[in-house]
Amino acid sequence: MIKYGAYDPLYPNGIISVAGDKEIFGIRFLVANQKDHHLIREKEFPFNSIRLHSVKAEEHQDFSWKVNGKRVRLFWTRLSDDAVFGKMEFDEGLEVLAEMYLPWISRYEHYEWPNFTVQGPRLFAGEMICPYGTNEKNAILFSADIEPVMALGYNQCNRQYEDFEHCGALRDLAPGSIWGSMGLNWFLGAHFTESFSFVIQNGSAAQIAGRSYEDCDSLLMLGREKISNTSCKLTGSGMLSAIGDAFSSVLPFNCIYKPHTDRRYIMVDRPWARANEGWGIQFNWDTFLSSWSAAWVDPELAKENMLSGYDAQLPDGKIPLQIRQGMDHAAEPTITAGRSQHIVQGLTLWNTYLHTKDKKWAETCYQGAKKANAWWFSDRGDGQKHRDPLNWGLLTFGYDAEAEMGVLGAKLQPYVAKAQYAYFETYDDSPQWTTGKYFKSVAGFKDITEEDVDDEAKYIDRYHTADIYTLERCCLFAVDCECLSKMAKVLGYAEDAVFYDEQYRQMARRINERMWSEEDGCYYNLKFDGTLSKKQAPDCFMPLMTGLVPEERKERLLTILKDENKFWGEYMIPSIAKDDPAFPNQAYWRGQIWPPQVLWTYLGLKRSGEDELAWEFANKVGSMLAREWSENGFTPENYNAYTGRCSGSPHYNWGVLMGLPLIEELVNFKEDRLIFGNPLAPDGTELNNILADGNYYNMKVENGVTNVWRNGVLIAQAPGCAEIYR
Repeated sequence: MIKYGAYDPLYPNGIISVAGDKEIFGIRFLVANQKDHHLIREKEFPFNSIRLHSVKAEEHQDFSWKVNGKRVRLFWTRLSDDAVFGKMEFDEGLEVLAEMYLPWISRYEHYEWPNFTVQGPRLFAGEMICPYGTNEKNAILFSADIEPVMALGYNQCNRQYEDFEHCGALRDLAPGSIWGSMGLNWFLGAHFTESFSFVIQNGSAAQIAGRSYEDCDSLLMLGREKISNTSCKLTGSGMLSAIGDAFSSVLPFNCIYKPHTDRRYIMVDRPWARANEGWGIQFNWDTFLSSWSAAWVDPELAKENMLSGYDAQLPDGKIPLQIRQGMDHAAEPTITAGRSQHIVQGLTLWNTYLHTKDKKWAETCYQGAKKANAWWFSDRGDGQKHRDPLNWGLLTFGYDAEAEMGVLGAKLQPYVAKAQYAYFETYDDSPQWTTGKYFKSVAGFKDITEEDVDDEAKYIDRYHTADIYTLERCCLFAVDCECLSKMAKVLGYAEDAVFYDEQYRQMARRINERMWSEEDGCYYNLKFDGTLSKKQAPDCFMPLMTGLVPEERKERLLTILKDENKFWGEYMIPSIAKDDPAFPNQAYWRGQIWPPQVLWTYLGLKRSGEDELAWEFANKVGSMLAREWSENGFTPENYNAYTGRCSGSPHYNWGVLMGLPLIEELVNFKEDRLIFGNPLAPDGTELNNILADGNYYNMKVENGVTNVWRNGVLIAQAPGCAEIYR
């Protein structure tokens, strides 16, 4: 079956078809104002104006955006294994250049090439030509229901764009030339000045050549009759309607195809691709966290996305901070081999498995998670553990410069650059470690050493780490081990289960022994000199995630959490306490609200038995996402802690984490059963189209009773919570 999707990250206004390793074609719809004919291309695309109406990976996509204040809408839906129907609708005064092209052209060798041709007034084709052999699906046909103003093939798209903007029409720029218009076409453009419908078909060149207007028109008719099935969208009452819509839309919308691995992954947000002709940029923890979220709406995408995360794993077990195609020759390498990121592999594997129950897939991921877990305390080659240089059994963050800059380059890289790169392995510019003074540029600071800076944590070159053990790293490692123990038990690895359970308990014990301040009633990061760093952040509550915090300590922690001068309030949870001098900055991790820290806090409250507080917290953070989605169609990367409004990227994959606590409050996936409802949920609370084990469940609370339907049939009723065995 052909894969269809908006897989070119900088062209959501397009469709890519993938039939095989070399049979990949693209069609992008470039919009211009008829007054100036300026085509909106990837660097100008108005991502902030996007509104997602309905998206299901590989099945259909319906979204709109604005060009000069006018609305454009692109809809497409699968008709069969090798065809899609679509509509391109736009306001009067706009025009569209539908351009056929070859995505990721740099990956092709010199012995294969495309040729795009006009087969008729409404029929346009592309063929992949390879003298050394080809696939059965080496051609594509694009047919429209109306004739374009003009259609022609060309080889220099940028030159063609410039001429189009100059004269407002497609023109043959090399008429009669055997090297131009009479030879190959690497692109084909069709110019439309009114809305149109279209069909895309894939097949062999012989099959495509045999398609008539009647064949194409019958598919166009079929497409018009087909109504996109949006009933599978997660939805519910009140804010749950917006949260469910966000989950169902933004994750498949950010789904990108990586041709070198033949896998899809959920990109952070499309503008992060930065460079044209690439498959984007894949971050470590962002990828794994989005699998947990995607498991609620598309388990198959969730599984493929997580496997894509392990595709990046290095031989030593490290999962790098990021990988990208590297078309832009940036200062950072294409693989950040000297840095990893937050330890979420075990946590996300276990929770995604609970949705999918796929042991074969889990086995593959488990082996990768084991290697990733082992890397943190592994010997780097000289007796030092990678991120535990003092051998205290705790973890810090760092940067192995030689792995990215080479031995010679690392010798010359300034201290401030190494320190900033190390901070990127965790919360970037957080005041927990840096003043942020050198965060954006090293200009004028190249001669500064660790002795010259007043940062809370300094980079120690001989260790390749910061001189601080962090709650974030240690607590996530403990949770990682606990989840790996559960996963090992399911997969039949009894010895592994015992080993990881012991590792989990040992780490929790060390956190309790060394990172607690009895004076302040708070957990803190631990400096290498043995003192505690008294910066208060949501990380202070992360030990609650382990479930092994003594009761009296928990109560003191909750006092800090509920202090409205520090963390509690309408908008939660700020990345640094409100009474910290950095909080007013509201820049990145210096005060803004970040969805992952929201998730850590919720998991801590839930694990420690604070059900009422967890419910209140889940509703607070869920309402922030619901407002942004309802008003702007955004799933923000982060939020301003003063206004509760979007900051950062607007369609970020982990933005839906703000809604995850509330839906987790209403449906609890266990290995052997599903638990619907919550005693704290008010009457009228609904959550519908909950996908589990191939079935769709609906739940509704009425008169304190939770009612559960499976595929439309009422199967359970119970006060408070209703349990269904799987």
